[in-house]
Amino acid sequence: MHSLKTGLVNELYMLLYRKKTIAMLIVSAILPVGLALSLHKLQPLMGLVAVSRSFPIDMLGFYTALWIPLFIFLMAADLFPNEVSSRTLKLSLLRPITRFRVFASKTLAVLIANAAILLLLGLVTVLCSLFLGSSGTFHSSEVIKAYSAAWLSMAAVSALFIFLAQWFNSASGSFAFSIVVYVVAKAAPFFSSKVASFSPISYTDWHLMWLNSSVMPSKLFTAVIFLISSCILFLSLGYFIFNRKEA
Repeated sequence: MHSLKTGLVNELYMLLYRKKTIAMLIVSAILPVGLALSLHKLQPLMGLVAVSRSFPIDMLGFYTALWIPLFIFLMAADLFPNEVSSRTLKLSLLRPITRFRVFASKTLAVLIANAAILLLLGLVTVLCSLFLGSSGTFHSSEVIKAYSAAWLSMAAVSALFIFLAQWFNSASGSFAFSIVVYVVAKAAPFFSSKVASFSPISYTDWHLMWLNSSVMPSKLFTAVIFLISSCILFLSLGYFIFNRKEA
């Protein structure tokens, strides 16, 4: 357990030392602030409500559909194929730590990074809606519920792309392929509605289901089980390949 904790701390430090990670975290915080200020300035000219009380939920939809998946592709490519090509994975395996714990520490680092972006986004958008938004009741419980649900869907997406990253030995190839797969998976339901039922990528906006009182609890439970099962399946397959890969 100590080696897993040490490995996780090491992976988190490696993420924080990367300029790309810091840049994406900064943009994650600046983007909603810039949008909120722009809408606030345009309100007198266009008669729009600058920032509504649903601003945290509206921004969450954009982040889970586009921004966080891009962050996941980048992290998966950096923590797996990039370390193989740069031979830094071999250095990790020289320490008294098993391959499983190396894989687990990298996976946990991705999941924690997802939670960090969601927490950052939630705090920034809530502050924007309080200081720049319209008057009205602010439902903090709905925000917490939506962001918690979003983390689970992003965890399933992370598991899928961590699995796909195991097939590559270069970060650029993994990143490019992940984008192609994501775009195809997002477009597939327009041609066949059945695809959406079996793809965790189709659940990037499922946090809206938790805010809809007409959705049956059984449907939410089924979706939770599907996302957890997707995490277990893809992480198991990913570890199977990782365990047989040459460092």
